[in-house]
Amino acid sequence: MNVLPRRVLGAYFVAEGTGFAHHWYVKRRAKKAPPPELPPVDEEYGQNFMNLARCQGQGSDPLACARFVRHAFFGAPPEALPREAVHTWLQSHLGAASDDALTALEATLGHFSPTRRGSTSFFVYGQGAVEAWYKPLLLRSFMEAQRFLARRRLKQQGFRETRDPTIPELSYWERCEGETDEPPLLVLHGYGRGLASPLFDGMLPALGRRRVIIADCGWLLVTRVPLRDLATVPTVRQIAEAVAARLERQPVDILAHSFGTAVASALIQKLEVHEVQPTKSAVVRRAVLMDPMCFVPGISKQAQLLRRTPMDLTTELLSETVPGSSGFSMWEVLRNVVNRPDPCVSASLDEETAAAERRKWIIHQTYFFNYFIFRDLVYSWVNNRALFGPDYLDRGLLRELNRQRRLLTIVAWNSVCHTSWARRARLTCVLLRFASELFVLKVTSFSLPQFLNMFC
Repeated sequence: MNVLPRRVLGAYFVAEGTGFAHHWYVKRRAKKAPPPELPPVDEEYGQNFMNLARCQGQGSDPLACARFVRHAFFGAPPEALPREAVHTWLQSHLGAASDDALTALEATLGHFSPTRRGSTSFFVYGQGAVEAWYKPLLLRSFMEAQRFLARRRLKQQGFRETRDPTIPELSYWERCEGETDEPPLLVLHGYGRGLASPLFDGMLPALGRRRVIIADCGWLLVTRVPLRDLATVPTVRQIAEAVAARLERQPVDILAHSFGTAVASALIQKLEVHEVQPTKSAVVRRAVLMDPMCFVPGISKQAQLLRRTPMDLTTELLSETVPGSSGFSMWEVLRNVVNRPDPCVSASLDEETAAAERRKWIIHQTYFFNYFIFRDLVYSWVNNRALFGPDYLDRGLLRELNRQRRLLTIVAWNSVCHTSWARRARLTCVLLRFASELFVLKVTSFSLPQFLNMFC
């Protein structure tokens, strides 16, 4: 009677051990991989980088510039930083243009310019060690089952899948039988659940028979591990080039979320929207960017989890958002991770109760995202070895779309891991300042009809 259960358990542990060994092997190869080739020096990119950082010299915003530097150096004030380290940091971003950039930064900061000697650590996308934690087989099976059900649901709704000829892992789910008087809606999802994202559950029924093209990046599914080498993971530029070739310059609307906004920005650069008049024949007619990463040139609170411990970041976030907040225990962390708190704090709650609810959500989101996202192997590789600003940072094309009232940017208001309460307000101001008259919708609850009206 006990033979079958023992065999099942034995088979499970063998499979778990094989998965762990494979994960360790791929991670070890990634750590030993040669440094990535940095993009060539790009003067246009350098100007946009310093413009978005508000560090262009006299007349720029010293407070915004100081915040930008502080985040890159994990909270250290600019005046306490070694000048050589700041120069090296700018060099990592801008190459040979870093000398002029350092002069402009010092002119912006004035008395708060870095003056010390020595070295210190800093963060630059595309450069860093790959750190990841193994995800158990049951979790991986659960994610793959969700993806299987999502694929089946798309087929039932009339979608057909085609593989990209240049990137085998990239596929397109297209529904062509819809209305022909409207351009197709191109959907670029972010990292996480992929086709199983709640975004599709609410969006597709609301779109009716609208023509839709979903760019399915299968490697962006949490828990997935490449068979052999992470160097084969496509970059933002490669994805954008493949999607541009697929579109063949046909008019399109774009809806992008998180990592997908980086692809959208690179895609718009590829399609050269600035040469197209805002008419019905425009290549990109309208665009919606949800939680964009293409307007911020440096590191955010969220990205700091790639290098910082969740305890350190949680303590900082609590000090910013919950005044007088005390320390927390691992039991409190476990309780809030397992029992997901409500992210939306009711305005009717008293201040003390609201602070307690914010505390629960901060702890939950920081530790949850740290394990499931920021310590995922592919995500760590993309951010630390394969993500470069010149590929995706807006060069003014998105801001031009916005001036023509063809761009909507949505910032999730309940994301404490992405930004602190104070930083969310600053981010909104940054978006409003640098994308003139930018439409920023603060989403207090996930309400798709608020922006689907733009497409339906």
